[in-house]
Amino acid sequence: MKKQKISLRDLQKQPTEQCDPGTGCCLPENNTFTKEPQPVPFMRRDFMKAMGVMMGGAAVGFPAIGKDKEKQLVPYTVPENKNLDPKWIESLYERGEPEIYKGKELVYVGMPIGGITAGQVYLGGDGKLWLWRIFNKQHNGVIEKITRYNGRRIRSRDGSNYVVPIEPDSPLEQGFKIAVKQGNKVLERRLDYRGFKDITFKGQYPIGKVGYRDDTLPVDVDLLAYSPFVPLDWESSSYPATVMRFTVRNTGSEVVSCALKGWLENATHISTGDAVKTKIRNRLIQKDGNAILALDAPASLASNKNAAHDPEQQRDHGSMSLMLRNTDDNSRFSLGKKEMSELGSGEPKELTTQLKDRSIGKLEKTIELSPGEEKTVEFVISWYFPNLYPSEWSDLSNRFKGRFYKNKYNDAAEAAIDLASRLDSLYESTLSWVKTFYEDATLPHWFLNRTFVNISTLATETCYRLEDGRFWAWEGVGCCPGTCTHVWHYAQAMGRIFPEIERNLREKTDFEVMDKKSGKIDFRAGIANRDAADGQAGIIMRAYRDHQMSGDNTYLERNWNNIKLALNYLIDMDKEDGEANGMIFGEQHNTLDAEWYGNIPVITSLYLCALASGHEMAKDMKDEAFAETCKSILEKGRKNIETLFNDDYGYFVQREDPNHGNAIGIGTGCYIDQVFGQGWAFQIGLGRLFNTDMNKKSLEALWKHNYVPDMGPYRAALPVNLAGRPYALDGEAGLVMCTWPNGGRKKDWEKHWQYGYFNECMSGFEYQAASHMMWEGEDLVEKSLILTRSIHDRYHPSRRNPYNEIECSDHYSRAMASYGVYLAACGFEYHGPKGHLAFAPKWQQENFKAAFTAAKGWGSLVQQREGKSQTNEVVVNYGQLSLQQLTLEIPKGKRYKSINLKLNGKRVPGLKVNQSGERLIIGFDPVKMNVKDKLISSVKY
Repeated sequence: MKKQKISLRDLQKQPTEQCDPGTGCCLPENNTFTKEPQPVPFMRRDFMKAMGVMMGGAAVGFPAIGKDKEKQLVPYTVPENKNLDPKWIESLYERGEPEIYKGKELVYVGMPIGGITAGQVYLGGDGKLWLWRIFNKQHNGVIEKITRYNGRRIRSRDGSNYVVPIEPDSPLEQGFKIAVKQGNKVLERRLDYRGFKDITFKGQYPIGKVGYRDDTLPVDVDLLAYSPFVPLDWESSSYPATVMRFTVRNTGSEVVSCALKGWLENATHISTGDAVKTKIRNRLIQKDGNAILALDAPASLASNKNAAHDPEQQRDHGSMSLMLRNTDDNSRFSLGKKEMSELGSGEPKELTTQLKDRSIGKLEKTIELSPGEEKTVEFVISWYFPNLYPSEWSDLSNRFKGRFYKNKYNDAAEAAIDLASRLDSLYESTLSWVKTFYEDATLPHWFLNRTFVNISTLATETCYRLEDGRFWAWEGVGCCPGTCTHVWHYAQAMGRIFPEIERNLREKTDFEVMDKKSGKIDFRAGIANRDAADGQAGIIMRAYRDHQMSGDNTYLERNWNNIKLALNYLIDMDKEDGEANGMIFGEQHNTLDAEWYGNIPVITSLYLCALASGHEMAKDMKDEAFAETCKSILEKGRKNIETLFNDDYGYFVQREDPNHGNAIGIGTGCYIDQVFGQGWAFQIGLGRLFNTDMNKKSLEALWKHNYVPDMGPYRAALPVNLAGRPYALDGEAGLVMCTWPNGGRKKDWEKHWQYGYFNECMSGFEYQAASHMMWEGEDLVEKSLILTRSIHDRYHPSRRNPYNEIECSDHYSRAMASYGVYLAACGFEYHGPKGHLAFAPKWQQENFKAAFTAAKGWGSLVQQREGKSQTNEVVVNYGQLSLQQLTLEIPKGKRYKSINLKLNGKRVPGLKVNQSGERLIIGFDPVKMNVKDKLISSVKY
């Protein structure tokens, strides 16, 4: 029997599986396994063959495992000696070279390359644009497919795209080509794997660079692809568009003529249209020296409009455009015909055809190059499909509707024209960020890539900006709705790179759905009908970070009553078993989608961090009574949480509620998030929350009992129904969620579907632990790097897409916790309204440089040590920065002797210095820094 072939067009018509927002969304589907797996689309298998990749994925050795290590058999015990390759350990610290992929490493690459919250388009490893999730069809996963792994049926939300990575495919025809003429000879090459065999890919999100080389051609071609990405500027970073800049260099000894051609299919009504009755229209627009092919399907031309079908209301009704910038007399176009015409010719500028004709428009520009000369030809592809509707839960109908860009534009051509009017400056700002974050830094390239890459989730179908201006998100693509509080509070990246989005979430969602009497916040934006204890606490910490990432107290003043009410809800939970003592005991729904009971280390630590945040905000608001309330409970909690630490085990354990013996929990288990609240406290400059020694011992215990250098034998030791989802496979390392090295695991827990979580490796949780380890410093720095690199290696492009970290579906939001590891490595703290900035590198203290973001600007932090002196610099590369306090660290055991502080070479007045341990707190008269300004501190000790 011939195997069915499914295209992305077909997949768009398949139904989306539903999940229950009230219980947690990742529950298994009745365990019946009755459905047959859907075939995976293989429209570009020739790409995989060309790159030498085996069907079903490529297997590579995991470099962290010693060469002499044999695969262990069941039963399995997590080894104390991790047997890691010393050379691999050394590589963790090395700056290295930018990561460049080639050959089989190109196949799975899918870098999100559109604007944030504006749809999802991938840039492939060969420079081909693919996936095209812009037509508003909701999916579980970027491609909704089912596979099997070790006898278990794996859906997209379970990690099917992790086990069997998807290969490039496209529902529409689009591409680029170069034709090189030298003398009477013309050579044509598609700018993808079909035209070139020597291709390299260099990804430094938000920019992807692809190099094309061919010894038979007298030119080199380099693509720089991006969508404008300017930290702190949501609007400028959310164009529904992708820019493709092709630079051609003449490597020969003779003059050459090169024609760069781009083409784009009119994909309007790609899923819902009628092959004959739907009419599509291609037009040529010329404006401001640019040529735009405007592709749409006006409803007035359709003959299939009736009471049951209104073309204008369909999800895929809208438009696309292809722009060629800076046209001249050597530029040509085609609206659908094979022949090209000059822009100024008398050829018609509009063409209407039937949908079945799949009309493809083309634009071309010819350039002449002398030997050694190079020129750039720039294209812009834009889209406009504003009709976004919910696919699940009828009560979402008024909460998940419309694309925000419909408020700014009437079609894709308008979006492209607006972008073109600003593109030169936006290009420079995007390049400036990439230079600041990647090129100027001293941290390892692999580390920078992995800790920043997950911000690209904002440019996927996980995240939306809705018609009414609200930010709205799944947990992962198409799975678990409502910008879930107990997941999103792990995501440290968004609040630092685009703080406006976080403030939008507080004011337009969290505080909007909050019960105005109790302070309870629905953890799924009004559809879960309950709170989550960890998510509730997370909102308090995020609100404090929102305040810190503001230029003044306006945000806090506007939201203080809501923040205070939300924190009082936690305090009332604390009071349920008597007087508030910093330890919640009753029902606590949490991110593992279950109700736990008793005193739980992770919830308690988060509650303490929420109290500390509330205390600081109350002081800023001069709410002395509430500040004292928070402080009083916090002081009790600091001591009481220590009673959960088991000295014999060396980590924190749960004090279970005997009245809820049937409830799932961790009991005496070593749980990955046990001291999460302390890690959160470091992220927002709250310092030490509770016992230093206990925190460090708990993190060491996680390393000892939960870090598994090869998940293969670990999973092999578990029954299929308990092994959890496959987010780390044979030969891959990871930090397991929970282990019971000292016994105490209840057999009865296995009846709970959530039990499988404990045996999984989920990158967002791993990053959380890694960032806390980094903050604690010393020996834990290396363990932090090992955890982070283990994830990086799991997502090596020879295994799967490095831009798609998977938990409950693709591009999972919790993975943005990776940026927390970066912040910890910098030792970065910031409080905008107070004009306070601190940084204390956890390694590379002698020669350190890294990027930072503040309320209204961003730039670089620099530290150098030599002999008995230390220099620290704050350099602004974008926007403005207002400061009046700088906190640094000098070597342990040293006392400062003198400090000079200069702004652009001039002494800053009002200098006041306080030393506490190795920390130097330097106060001074307020300064406002602009682009290129440098604040330099020189310390002698």
